[in-house]
Amino acid sequence: MSEGEDDGGWKFAVEDLPDEAGDSTDGDEQPGDEEQGEDEGGNVAGSMVLEQPLEPGSPSLENTAFVLLGALCTVVFFMLLLGIL
Repeated sequence: MSEGEDDGGWKFAVEDLPDEAGDSTDGDEQPGDEEQGEDEGGNVAGSMVLEQPLEPGSPSLENTAFVLLGALCTVVFFMLLLGIL
């Protein structure tokens, strides 16, 4: 088997990783690389900067029900923990 075939091993080599400056060592450019700025920080999940401003809105009935259920379960848990129930 050659290294390119899927044998359950590693699929990438160290040379495939970008260097410290953020440039690829082999010179291949991925589509969309030119759109990303150097000052744009982030991690695997992306940047924490919001693209749109947050606007307040009214909570849905489902969200309100889950918050109340969580609060009720927390109160019951502590009451059981303290021996009140």
